[in-house]
Amino acid sequence: MKEYKELNYWQYWTRRNFLKAAGAWAGAGMLQPVLSLIGAGKSIAAAYPDEVLSIEKYTKGRVKPGMVISKDNAGLIKDLVPEGLYVELTRGREIRIAETTLQPDMFVPDYWIEATLRNKGRAVIDKKGQLWTKDGMPWIGGDPFPEAQSGLEAMWNHIFSYNRYDSLRIIVNERNIDSDGTLVRDYEAVYSFVATVGRVVEDPKPYLPLYKGELYRVSLGFFKPFDVYGLTVLSVLPYDAAKLPETILYIPTLRRTRRVPSTQRFEPVAPYATQYASDLNVHNDPLLTWSWQLVGRKPMLYPAPVNTGLFAEGATERDFVFPYTDKKFPRTTWELRPEVLLVDGVPHIEGAPYSKRRMYVDAIAHRAECADMWDKQGKIWKWSYIPFLPFWPDGKKGRKQWLWVGLTFADVQRDYRTNIWILPRKDQKFNAGLKVEDYFSDSALLRLGRR
Repeated sequence: MKEYKELNYWQYWTRRNFLKAAGAWAGAGMLQPVLSLIGAGKSIAAAYPDEVLSIEKYTKGRVKPGMVISKDNAGLIKDLVPEGLYVELTRGREIRIAETTLQPDMFVPDYWIEATLRNKGRAVIDKKGQLWTKDGMPWIGGDPFPEAQSGLEAMWNHIFSYNRYDSLRIIVNERNIDSDGTLVRDYEAVYSFVATVGRVVEDPKPYLPLYKGELYRVSLGFFKPFDVYGLTVLSVLPYDAAKLPETILYIPTLRRTRRVPSTQRFEPVAPYATQYASDLNVHNDPLLTWSWQLVGRKPMLYPAPVNTGLFAEGATERDFVFPYTDKKFPRTTWELRPEVLLVDGVPHIEGAPYSKRRMYVDAIAHRAECADMWDKQGKIWKWSYIPFLPFWPDGKKGRKQWLWVGLTFADVQRDYRTNIWILPRKDQKFNAGLKVEDYFSDSALLRLGRR
């Protein structure tokens, strides 16, 4: 595993110069703070030198927008991508390079930006690492640390309302591919989410009064294939980030709900799946069950917002938009992001098989869209990434939305992968007032399962 100190910076902005410039401001930005530009509705261009806003300049012409990276030229970007992605490029994955996106609202919905700016300076972390407002209440919405100075602050930004919705209901299709490229399992499920604190769109705000001790509730109900039809998993996340979630199953053959241990977070979430419960949303364990360290900042290639998945009309398997396919490696587009935080996490949950997870957190969007995981021997084991779709209309005053259009989880040691797409269905809901009693309780599981 290559350590951060060994990474090569090709341009005038050497690693030392980059860190010196990046450290001149609180938060993101090298020439001036990014946050003030975002607050003024401006692009990020004024905050960074041209060299880190142009892949062509940064690599002295070695890599250009429009170029396709494959096993034949993967070495050109080895130091700019997650280690897991590089391994897959040498095995046949292909990506296309795009120009850097300069508008921050391509990555973050406007209502979340507004909440972040409105609540700036009101977040504190106690001696245990738990997030609160200054008056001792659960966080009230937006990113709590838009000028993150530590790995823990960066991870609180990432994990707090990762979807940036107060409620959400979508249909997903999961395809599991083995080392031979064979589709071995195909699932469809309904994913539903409700934020119980930090609510910024739906009333009541900022909390659901009866559930202020929780972070959120999420359910996953399967309807394909037939052998798992009706199985539903409900997770209740405590606000206390040192506690594991409560997990409730609806078992259709019994027509009953059962509580199950949440300690088994490092087993495949379904047969043939490569991802664990720990891996969802790039990192899904309660934050304080891991320790976090900010080990560096640097420009990196990152999933571009042109990866629109099944929402790309007329796209084929040849297009670099995360197209729908049963092949191992859906083609995607990546762009140079000027400042990415490298945050290393070490697990403290009994039975954790990872030695480390490295989160690649975009310093501007405050979320990680990709991560590497290493086994106990320090060998690269897995990596994951999430392409996002901006400007998803929600039908409310034309406000822009932002949502992942899919996920990829790869086990590079076994050469297995799981690719997941959001299906564009009319019955999906975004900030549509989903209620705990209707979808996210024992009684709701029983009622929905017995219909």
